[in-house]
Amino acid sequence: MSETRVPAVSKVNAVVMYPLAMEESELDDLHRRFPSVEFDNVPYFEPHGLRDAKAKGRVTDERLATAPTLTEAEKDTIAGADVLMALDLPPGIRDWAPRLRWVQAIGAGIGQLEPAELKAKGIMLTNAAGVASAPIAEFAIGRLLEVWKDIRVLERQQEAHRWQMHQGLLVKGKTIGIVGLGAIGRDVARRAKAFETTVLGNRRSAQPGDTDPDVDELYSLDGLDEMLARCDAVVLSAPQTPETIDLFDADRLARLKPGTVLVNVGRGSIIDEAALVAALESGQVGAAVLDVTREEPLPADSPLWDAPNMYLSPHCSTAREGYNEALMELFCDNLERFLADEPLRNVVDPDRGY
Repeated sequence: MSETRVPAVSKVNAVVMYPLAMEESELDDLHRRFPSVEFDNVPYFEPHGLRDAKAKGRVTDERLATAPTLTEAEKDTIAGADVLMALDLPPGIRDWAPRLRWVQAIGAGIGQLEPAELKAKGIMLTNAAGVASAPIAEFAIGRLLEVWKDIRVLERQQEAHRWQMHQGLLVKGKTIGIVGLGAIGRDVARRAKAFETTVLGNRRSAQPGDTDPDVDELYSLDGLDEMLARCDAVVLSAPQTPETIDLFDADRLARLKPGTVLVNVGRGSIIDEAALVAALESGQVGAAVLDVTREEPLPADSPLWDAPNMYLSPHCSTAREGYNEALMELFCDNLERFLADEPLRNVVDPDRGY
């Protein structure tokens, strides 16, 4: 978990820009916990298309025109902030919020916040990695069970009122590979071990001979293909970086064990989607579980919708239950560190992309 230091401060203005308005009681709780901090709540939530364009560096004037309009009072409040907690940032904020020193993202993905631009202005950015790791890991394991136990067939038989014996596969003894051993990857690994599977992990920073307590064997990026050849399922939980874009292209998909189940709860850019559709049609990939796609919302005419053995979901593998509480716990912990000149948790390195 990344940490860094910030200058000690005695008085700060903090604005919570979480999309949902906060209750007065919630703001009162923050004031009681941090009497030296002035808190305000200005909900701000951009359309998905604009958020996606920012994350991919494809912002146009047409997209910017879809940004929510702030009142002058709301803009003044944000302009006076030292600290923001946000999913999105209003266009040009780096130029009209001169006091801003730290942004706490409400999710693990931070591309829409344009971290390189924040760094250029000396603004710290921390993400919420780990806050949603448990529900996402549960989702990944749930989908794998759905595939291997062939639940879809049983559901179709129920709809047809047909009583017919149909049995799925044994999960015990299978080998599951995890690409990206961050908070999500580790939570997937721990849950997979409970099913008595062999868990292999792949981490960019791993060196030959390294081990990890959450996986049976650890591979470096250079050993990825060797790992993939052993797996019955591969879970992608890596962030988007220059190295991970199209990491699973046609050549890499061909190196999978035939019939492998591919699960992506990381970023849509990791997979060459046209190559994936072809691999599903040939049976090289036995099933694909995608909670993320390259373009979101996924266009109605995308070939992904009708690809064989495709399990699609609209980027919804997390859960609302417990999320706000975990997020506020992280934010308050980091705010205490900020005030005390201690290292912050989950600091984003724009050069690495996470």
